[in-house]
Amino acid sequence: MTSTTFQRARKPEEIQARRETLLAAAAELFDAEGPLGAGLNAIAARAGFTKSNVYRYFESREEVLLSLFLAEMGQLVPAFAAAMAATPADDLDALADAVTQQFVARPRFGHLTSILSSTLETNVSEDTIVMVKRSMAGMVAEIAAALRTRLPGASAEDALWAVSMIGSLIAGMWPAAHPAPAAERVLSRPEFIRHRPNIERDAPRAVRAILASIA
Repeated sequence: MTSTTFQRARKPEEIQARRETLLAAAAELFDAEGPLGAGLNAIAARAGFTKSNVYRYFESREEVLLSLFLAEMGQLVPAFAAAMAATPADDLDALADAVTQQFVARPRFGHLTSILSSTLETNVSEDTIVMVKRSMAGMVAEIAAALRTRLPGASAEDALWAVSMIGSLIAGMWPAAHPAPAAERVLSRPEFIRHRPNIERDAPRAVRAILASIA
């Protein structure tokens, strides 16, 4: 598709197809260049749209990335449930490792999570934020339910809290674990290397502490 042959989608399936095309373009740009490289002009060009046509499907660049975030989280939920189901009940070490590996395997989701509040929830309407929060709440509840099958002593409220805290933990660690090139070179020096967190190495210990508090 090119902008010169663009025709407005009218049927629901056509609209969804256009949205998915834009999300695929945004994902490629985000993975390659981060949020700064995934601007609306760049997304439109990658997808074969004009910028004005993008506004037919998304209100802003931030809504595109929010939709990408929800799509990534939607894939994470069943993966989390399967990973948890494969661990023995009440084995906190195995559970913490399984949870951490799901984030390690999905760097796009980790990066999007780390900018959710600071970037993605700006320049969008309140209705969009409400939709995102409701979608997130449903998916967090699914993960919490899966967690309780492995930690049967945990209450539903505690499981929801733990899942939320683990998400906040990863969001906070992600930028420091994936610094900009200049900062990465500095943090690779022996005098600073201990100040750079490593999610695969450090998150299991922190996740285990969260899980131990509700087990």
